[in-house]
Amino acid sequence: MTKKIEKAKLKKVPQDPVESSTAEKEQGKSRHNEMRDTIESIIIALVFAFVFRAYSAEAFVIPTGSMAPTLYGRHKELHCAECGVKYAVGASDELVEKSEYYLPDNKVTGAFCPNCRYYTNLQNAMPFTGDRIIVNKFPFDYGDPGRWDVIVFKYPEASQTNYIKRLVGLPGEEIQISRGDVYARKDEKEPFQILRKDNLDKQLTVQQLVYDDDYPPREILEYGWPERWSPMQQVKPVETRFEDLKQSAWELDRVARAYQYKGTTAKADQLEWLRYQHIVPRQSEWALLQENPELFTQTMLSSPPQSRLISDYTAYNNYSGGSSSGAFTYDAAFWVGDLTLSFDVEIQSEAGELLVELMRGDRHYRVRFDVKTGQAKLYFVEDFPNPEPVETELTTVETDLKGQGGYSVMFANVDQRLCLWVNGSVVDLEAASEYQPPVSPAPREGDLAPAGIAGTGIDFTVSHLMLQRDIYYRADEYYQNQEYSGDRRHLWELLWDPAAWSRQYEDHRQQVRFDQMSDDEFFVLGDNSARSADSRLWGNGRQAERRHAVPRSALVGKAFMIYWPHGIPFMNDGRGYSPSVGPLKRFFYHQTRPGVYPDDPYAKLSIPFYPNVSRMKRIR
Repeated sequence: MTKKIEKAKLKKVPQDPVESSTAEKEQGKSRHNEMRDTIESIIIALVFAFVFRAYSAEAFVIPTGSMAPTLYGRHKELHCAECGVKYAVGASDELVEKSEYYLPDNKVTGAFCPNCRYYTNLQNAMPFTGDRIIVNKFPFDYGDPGRWDVIVFKYPEASQTNYIKRLVGLPGEEIQISRGDVYARKDEKEPFQILRKDNLDKQLTVQQLVYDDDYPPREILEYGWPERWSPMQQVKPVETRFEDLKQSAWELDRVARAYQYKGTTAKADQLEWLRYQHIVPRQSEWALLQENPELFTQTMLSSPPQSRLISDYTAYNNYSGGSSSGAFTYDAAFWVGDLTLSFDVEIQSEAGELLVELMRGDRHYRVRFDVKTGQAKLYFVEDFPNPEPVETELTTVETDLKGQGGYSVMFANVDQRLCLWVNGSVVDLEAASEYQPPVSPAPREGDLAPAGIAGTGIDFTVSHLMLQRDIYYRADEYYQNQEYSGDRRHLWELLWDPAAWSRQYEDHRQQVRFDQMSDDEFFVLGDNSARSADSRLWGNGRQAERRHAVPRSALVGKAFMIYWPHGIPFMNDGRGYSPSVGPLKRFFYHQTRPGVYPDDPYAKLSIPFYPNVSRMKRIR
């Protein structure tokens, strides 16, 4: 049975800027946009005809980064020149609000790597348009969207404007955001319950990179910068501090990025961990290396850099330029304790135990694999306030990690729940790995070395280590350029000192409640919490009883897939060609206003190009 397919239309879905009305958009279209719209409409029609014949759907373009990195708005892409990691930064600030015209003073000129913080000059880099997505309007005819779905809706403050966010709060719920997590309840007499993602694909989608060991910043490491993964030992069983081991059972191949553990010959009374420390170079340290490598090495020897708490750093937001002042000041102030560790392991023994640990506050959250039986025990060890460590088992399950051989492992501690994957498949834990948080939510010394791998009576080699973090949902706006004096300092300046950071954190409004919604209202948040105009921050010009709520009547549809991210130029050293003379110029270069180009030509399109297939995917 076939259903009527609506004619494909391209619309922009804004983040912070409000989209113009239909009349305004028609007035601002250039001949170039009409041509592109025609081509895109043909592509969309073909997609609809062959793939979505049974659905009513509509096409949208994402102009800004409120859903980054799940969905890109207008952006620039690059590979870090130092470590090689590929990433994207937002470039929607370059354009005049409500138009497609370019502001020369707002040009995004550089970006900072999420992996090593190396600065890359983007002065001449071409921006790409945002992701083109298909929104499935069918589900809302037969029921409400589900929690954590990505939805499109009419902005309550301006009904002609489409917004795209992630649905978090359901009808009848009261919402609370606290320390980066979201909670809900339907009865004020009941306690708030943390909102977890039942679909783990959604949980993995929103994870952001902390460090990928396959892409080390080799140059700065050669001049004395400390490695982030190193052998460590807990100082005392009742303390969460760790210190480096000068001699251990770990053998480190820094070139191949492989770490071998000879556990069959190691002491059994004390665990020897391979642990991660968040030792991230700052711009001043990169500058010193580039200006005076010898002095840099001397400085590293006399004053080694310190590990810091992992924060809500988002590379998409961190760039130079993008504003009339020449720089967009982005902070990464808030500690994130929800982490996901993945790695490959080659087991060389028939028996023994492999341990993986993620610290958070007073607790060591662990999975212990019995290599002989394949069983995995998930539990946590609590150091404080007990005089001796107390172990609490959550569950024991059967896994495929059994005997000698190669395996891939991923272990997550997110939203007060442990999750486990072996060889790419999730291990079914049901609700057994959910836990109640400790009394104190503050970070401890152990959070400066939050991830670790160890073993007892076993030989193994680990490689392809990658650490990621969950979204930190900010309860309110927070800016690094706020003024402080006396003993009050910016949170980001205190990340190396968990106790000082915790004291300062209490001064910031990072817990907030939102009134209970009616049976026809929803609560939405953007994945890019630091730069998303979502339910937390809306005004109330319409004098609604609940300014944060999206009425059911405003729902448009569920985001289904990215069908065309952007074209990837090739030839001419990967830049393609942008004709700069004659009538074609208007198609390929930015204008500051109709018919006017900046003194420094700025390309927005080049040919030839091929599809960015890697980002053509289902939206989770």
